[in-house]
Amino acid sequence: MANSEYEYVKREFEFDSHLPPSNWIVVRIDGCHFHRFSKIHTFEKPNDERALRLMNACATSMLEKFPDIVFAYGVSDEYSFVFREETEFYQRRESKILSLCVSYFTSVYVMKWKDFFPNNELKEPPYFDGRVVCYPNLKTIRDYLAWRQVDCHINNQYNTCFWSLVKSGKTEKEAQQALKGTFSKDKNELLSQQFQINYDDEPAIFRKGSCVYRDKVETMVKTDRCGNPIKRTRLVITNANVDIIGPEFWENHQYILREEKCRYENVKKFDINHRLPPCNWTVVRINFCKFEQFSLIHSFDKPNDEAALRLMNASASLMMESFPDIVFGYGFSNEYSFVFQDKTELYQRQESLILSSCTSRFTLFYMMKWKDFFPNKGLVEPPHFEAELLCYPKQKILCDYLSSRQAECHTTNQYNTCFWMLVKSGKSENEAREILKGTLSKDKNELLFQQFHLNYNNEPAMFRKGSCTYRQKVEESAAAEGRENTTRERWDVIVAHVDMGTEFWRKHPYILRKLDLLG
Repeated sequence: MANSEYEYVKREFEFDSHLPPSNWIVVRIDGCHFHRFSKIHTFEKPNDERALRLMNACATSMLEKFPDIVFAYGVSDEYSFVFREETEFYQRRESKILSLCVSYFTSVYVMKWKDFFPNNELKEPPYFDGRVVCYPNLKTIRDYLAWRQVDCHINNQYNTCFWSLVKSGKTEKEAQQALKGTFSKDKNELLSQQFQINYDDEPAIFRKGSCVYRDKVETMVKTDRCGNPIKRTRLVITNANVDIIGPEFWENHQYILREEKCRYENVKKFDINHRLPPCNWTVVRINFCKFEQFSLIHSFDKPNDEAALRLMNASASLMMESFPDIVFGYGFSNEYSFVFQDKTELYQRQESLILSSCTSRFTLFYMMKWKDFFPNKGLVEPPHFEAELLCYPKQKILCDYLSSRQAECHTTNQYNTCFWMLVKSGKSENEAREILKGTLSKDKNELLFQQFHLNYNNEPAMFRKGSCTYRQKVEESAAAEGRENTTRERWDVIVAHVDMGTEFWRKHPYILRKLDLLG
């Protein structure tokens, strides 16, 4: 986009929210609508051990993928990931850290589903939202984790009583009424007297939640000349269901977090929600993380893999069906921008919830649709995405942003077309880069035509112009009994490969109008 007339949209409106230094970063991920999800997939109540172990497997994968995560704590459909205090992961950019974590967690959840539910198909997409919270010292990070484990105990004790009552014949309302105003000791007595359950004998995974961390383990690496074992200490990712409120765990694992006196009453004051400014057009731009590596592993065609692009478009179409407030999407290569109407109140305009929910759903749709476009290729590596959120106060600036992305599509695709044609003709990648260094657009067109008899303007529009996803009015006939045929209108999501100049917006004025026009 260098020297483009649209470059100002990046310079003036795109800015990164960097998390403060020397703070412990916590990314807390929560399942969206998991009450419904667990009901549809017939999870056992009050706890489904398979579902909890699936969450733990996802957390383990997170620690394997991201070395800067030093500790994770999970309960039910929630997991908190603690990054080391001095992490420079993504230069501490909040949107990148949050979206990448939520996307990778979602991706692994879907990939590992069959490992824990081999006879239970996914009937509804699981997706997650998340938030980033910073804690300034070891005391508060310890208190945060203690708070989550206290919450685990309170919720699990209540749910154990509640579902025991329901399974004994009470209605859910009767069970709620029976537990109203009860204290912890009252619930323990109820379980013991009515159901002969000692709450302390319940599995620790239910009562205490799950901790995932790197534990020091001694392993024999070789023997000396006398046959004596030579041992080395290495860090192994471990899952444990232990008390992290008291000091014992931290005293035995001082290399994770140093010991501080624990108090957890006031940790919520650090949990701040960033709300987007009102009456601004919100854009969520999603980018495929490490796409070059992913495309190489899955043998994508170069310079463009049509099936991969159509998979991105199918995922974008499902995004528009899931989020009515998305009025337009534009994508090319490994990125997609989604425009929310300016008056959207999605998640009360909370930045972290919009960003994480969009990233998680897009990841999910990409995975669910993979087989439709690559029926003979299995997913070798979990796809994951990063995202950022942009706000534009005026429609003109928004249109200029979209034009800037289309200009970037043209520049990138023209270069890649030349580059891969040179490589396929026998040049090395370094030689191809050297040939293209400093060339202008007209030079690349001449190179393609003269050396490869290729007219760039005849290349598929999807490659040159990218893909626009939006709703279009469709009329359909409906015959009612005893009446003549009537015409009804509906709005279908379509994908088009067109220029987003003034003429496009003139022909489609309804796209950036109020959403109630589509009602």
